[in-house]
Amino acid sequence: MSLLRLTLLTFLVSIQCSFGSIDYLEQKFYQEESFTRISEYFNGVEVTGDRIILRSDAVERTGHYVTFQLSQSYPIDHFKLEVYEFDAKEPKDYIFPASTSIAEAQPIYLGLTGAGWAEKMRPPVAYKLSVVGKDGEVFESATSFLWGDD
Repeated sequence: MSLLRLTLLTFLVSIQCSFGSIDYLEQKFYQEESFTRISEYFNGVEVTGDRIILRSDAVERTGHYVTFQLSQSYPIDHFKLEVYEFDAKEPKDYIFPASTSIAEAQPIYLGLTGAGWAEKMRPPVAYKLSVVGKDGEVFESATSFLWGDD
């Protein structure tokens, strides 16, 4: 019986190790007010809390955000978000430089903001997220349901 348990445990560990370290991946629309805290009215500085917030247009906050967490630390250079926009035949690439260190299980918000993304009813059709290192190596990637097979 212990050989069966050992075999089952080995199988389960190998399955778990083969999964990427992107804990979850979801897309949601946020208004600018969702990111405004009371202290910002006094000092004008955005408070992100424990979240990493990166936007395609640094000035605009309203838009569609892809949120996720990493369960493992990597020497990250940037995040690449490939997005199929409504009526587009090819995906558009968005690069989000990772200017700060990112801790494990820290919420990360990649915002598609600015022109074309302020409408709630026009979300990205499909997207693919890649976590990219300094040498261009893709550490992890994940896709939305409609992205399809690569």
